[in-house]
Amino acid sequence: MKYAGLLLLMPLILAFMVSCTKDEDEASIQDLLESSWYVANGALHSHDDSTNVPRGGTNTLDLVDTIPYVRWVRWIERPVIREYDIVVIGDSADVTIRAYFHGAHPGYGFFVNNDPMGPVYQRAIADSAIRRVKLWKNENGRWRIASLTVADIYTENTDHPVTISEISALVASRNYEFIVNSTDTYFERNELPIFYPSDTVEVTVTCSAQDDSTWAFLHHGTGHRPGFGHHIRQPFYREDMNTFTRTWIIAHDSIIVTPAVRHSAVDVLGWQTLFAADNATYYSRAWCLPYIVLQPGEELPEDEE
Repeated sequence: MKYAGLLLLMPLILAFMVSCTKDEDEASIQDLLESSWYVANGALHSHDDSTNVPRGGTNTLDLVDTIPYVRWVRWIERPVIREYDIVVIGDSADVTIRAYFHGAHPGYGFFVNNDPMGPVYQRAIADSAIRRVKLWKNENGRWRIASLTVADIYTENTDHPVTISEISALVASRNYEFIVNSTDTYFERNELPIFYPSDTVEVTVTCSAQDDSTWAFLHHGTGHRPGFGHHIRQPFYREDMNTFTRTWIIAHDSIIVTPAVRHSAVDVLGWQTLFAADNATYYSRAWCLPYIVLQPGEELPEDEE
């Protein structure tokens, strides 16, 4: 009877051990994703200016012909709500990260001035962000990032949903091109955009909005150590109704201690969001992705320091 009781307890003991291991794995994975140079707050930093005073983006004075007069900023309410859906199977894991970027209370939201002599209009922000990450556990029992998708940020419940179809980044001098055309595509570290400090990059974005036109903006320079960076936002040039281009000179970002992981975003806003009056609504879409700056021959940065 003594052994029979022990046998009855064994399934409960095993279930408890499996549950503890699962909880430990999920906690370790979440800790990594919240601290990794490749994920962490990169999308949020690209999407939030933390001010309600519209101002021109860096280096826009020499681009007066790229877009009609407009100055805008976002200020997102914090703390930002994040949800982690973690599925662990053996030594691999799939994670879906969701975040909600809101700005509706006084002082928060989207602030735009589209007339140098006119008022600043405030529009409420209600954006969702989603990114997927694959991980693996190394021989030391530590979880590492295997690959990730873009962070797809889009306005909820809008009558004018914005679509990004493709983003390409071409470095003609060394015949290097990065292309993303789906939010479902996973990129390993060596498949992310990799630039040299001397690179000049031609960025092209194809996008549209339902029942409206759009304008695209390039965010870059937001970084985690060892890449000390600052946030730069620049408007694209319109090539046609749905295509925008922009030259990006990596050396103009700031001093870069290589190898560095930084964060970029193509941010597409509806025309009415930018140029209508106070009764307009906010709607946008952004694809955010880390990029790497290194010298030829340098190793890729690890997940974290």
